Amino acid sequence: MVPLEFSFFEKLNVVQAHLRQEINIKPAGFEELVQLDMDELDRTLNPAIVLAVSRACGDLGRKSEALAGIIQFIFMANQVHKLMRDDSDLAEELRQFPVLVGDLLYGKFFLDLCREKLLPFLDPLAQVMGIMSQGGIARWLSRGKKLNRDEWFRIIEMESASLTELGARLSAELAGVSLPLQEKIEAFGRELGLAWGAWKESLGRTEVQSILLRANEILNEISVGSQLQLQPLSEVYRYLEHRLSIDYNPLGEGS
Repeated sequence: MVPLEFSFFEKLNVVQAHLRQEINIKPAGFEELVQLDMDELDRTLNPAIVLAVSRACGDLGRKSEALAGIIQFIFMANQVHKLMRDDSDLAEELRQFPVLVGDLLYGKFFLDLCREKLLPFLDPLAQVMGIMSQGGIARWLSRGKKLNRDEWFRIIEMESASLTELGARLSAELAGVSLPLQEKIEAFGRELGLAWGAWKESLGRTEVQSILLRANEILNEISVGSQLQLQPLSEVYRYLEHRLSIDYNPLGEGS
């Protein structure tokens, strides 16, 4: 369910309706193909960051909606690929199926890039897909090991923050704001992704609050040095802050 408190509520609804339409694969629906359990943050945060930045920069055209969907397709594809299992007794078709569905979602993101003439964004998007995959490999290699704080954050930065920061930066770039402002907005998106990931890994409220504090400091810097409409960014910040105040309760394995 889309959070009602967002000033870009209607745009977020449009993006999520587009996502549902694109992944309604006939004759089977997406939910019948893979059991991808996503909570509210999984469904909402990435596109919300893109749309919030766009609204803050005074640009909420069709391309920003498309970019929000593209970022979410990449997130979902990465999540689907994580469902792949290597059990020795698993039938080969079941082993490969999440890969095929994930690749379909990657294809959907590329199709929207072409439709909306956003191909200049292909290179940074391809790079972040590689970074997210590296994070997944690092997580897989760390199975059974006790990781320290820095090791966890390296994985979180690759798997989660790399996409939230890129979504924020590309949205700012699409809106045509200055490069220094793009970098501040990118840093804001990064901290939101780090806080989200730290919460998912149950690294402790102190860690999460410390990251959110850094995000708020960046938000204050943006408000002082620019003429942006800060309300949409503040809405996403407060929304995430509220959601992360609740203990994480994963809906499925592999969280």
